[in-house]
Amino acid sequence: MKLNADIIFDNLPIRFAAHMEGPKEERLLLGRPLLYEGMERPFKAGTLTIVRAERLPQRAHAEIGAVIICIGSSSRLRRYRERCCVIQIEGACDLYMLFNTVQGIYDTYDAWEYDLAHILDDTGDVSRMLTRSESLLDSELLAIDKDFKVIGFSDHNTLFPPSNGDRNGFQNLSIDSFDQFLSLHDLSMEKREPFIIDLLGESTLNYNLYTDGGYTGCVTIRYSSRSYRPSDKPVLEVLGSFVLGAFEQLASFEADDKGTMRRAVQDLVEGYPLDPVGKSIFEKAASQRSFICMRLKVSNRLANLPVGYIRNMIEGAFPKSLTFEHHGNSVVAFIDLDELDRSIPYTEAIRAALKPFTSTMGMSAGLSDPVGDLLQARLYYLEANIALENGLLFAPDDPLHVFQDQALADMIIGSLGELPLQMLCPPGLVRLMEHDTGSPTSYIETLRSYLENNLSITKTASELYVHRSTLLERLSRIKRTLEVDLDDPDEQLRIRMLLKAMQIWDKVAV
Repeated sequence: MKLNADIIFDNLPIRFAAHMEGPKEERLLLGRPLLYEGMERPFKAGTLTIVRAERLPQRAHAEIGAVIICIGSSSRLRRYRERCCVIQIEGACDLYMLFNTVQGIYDTYDAWEYDLAHILDDTGDVSRMLTRSESLLDSELLAIDKDFKVIGFSDHNTLFPPSNGDRNGFQNLSIDSFDQFLSLHDLSMEKREPFIIDLLGESTLNYNLYTDGGYTGCVTIRYSSRSYRPSDKPVLEVLGSFVLGAFEQLASFEADDKGTMRRAVQDLVEGYPLDPVGKSIFEKAASQRSFICMRLKVSNRLANLPVGYIRNMIEGAFPKSLTFEHHGNSVVAFIDLDELDRSIPYTEAIRAALKPFTSTMGMSAGLSDPVGDLLQARLYYLEANIALENGLLFAPDDPLHVFQDQALADMIIGSLGELPLQMLCPPGLVRLMEHDTGSPTSYIETLRSYLENNLSITKTASELYVHRSTLLERLSRIKRTLEVDLDDPDEQLRIRMLLKAMQIWDKVAV
């Protein structure tokens, strides 16, 4: 593995009392060290040469990109420092011991690179790569993907302690810390070079990973036990290239049954027919299972939140769910009913699991009826969508909305057609509305209460807090004005639908 001056300098033992000056190349271009042989040979770019100060040529034949490790001091060094990078070793030092020390640095990095390549070829385990790099960098390491899922972390990581001895990644940044992470990281996702940011109370060095599809993830060094060193950047770039290879392997695993089934359900929701592979997966995996379709919508306050992060959190709460992003601002999940607590209604089990999203992040969700046939996924998605959109309109303080609670409102809205509501009302109902504009007593509310209480005088009077005789007199005026036979089931249904539509229209207008 080729190195650069920063890596050599940062890894020299303290006893050498080294210091570095002169222009240097950050790229990894330096081959293994050479001993200077004299004869005015120039110091070429990309070479690392060890020399005693007294043997430096009088004329500074050095190219930019060359690195000289010089033992001792000489007035000639000034000219060399103007042309190339010079690492000066103060005091007495054995030339061959220094040469072997530098060779040991190369051996260390060669072994590290070899081990990373072996891990990539063997299992592609990101955590193994980061743990192997932890001792080299003397720091904790962390890798996340584009959806801010923790794909791997090093052995001595403290930010995401493994549970039950499991060090495989696939965890999520906690909701409590995510806002801070996002506010900092979102500003730097376009950076192609390693960059330093203060994250979650600590200094970190981050390197973004990209493929042809764009941003893929990030590898992070946490400086919890030491400070930043210039050599960290090129080393992190090398590590990042191997982690990216592991990410690409992980992406290929999406071809498994669950990944195929998830994509098939998404195709159905979006109105596309299934291919033969998708149908085969459905027949094998979806039989004897019942689902609930849920649409979870990101609040306006968190409009910049990556929807993929929410998808990952949902899959953490419901491991058997089939979850995918939808229309850029929501997550759709088909939740397996068998994974819910069956001792309580499924709506309450889902409400409890969603509490971190709804209470902390202000999100809202709509639920369909139970799904017995995933081939009808689009219809149940429409139910969840109706539940969410109407629920946000009619019960905005409740974060969870169920389709059956919103079905009537949707029927009413769908029945209105293109005509204005007032044109669908009989003349008598229009006269009642006109009366209410100039009277403290609402005939419309009285009529609505009377119909909702199944024409019961007693229940209506109690609900309106009026005397029975007062109500009878008021209803007599209402019926004369309305000129509709409320004992006729069809006429009563028509009036009730119009009154419900008026309630809905009042909410929509607001």
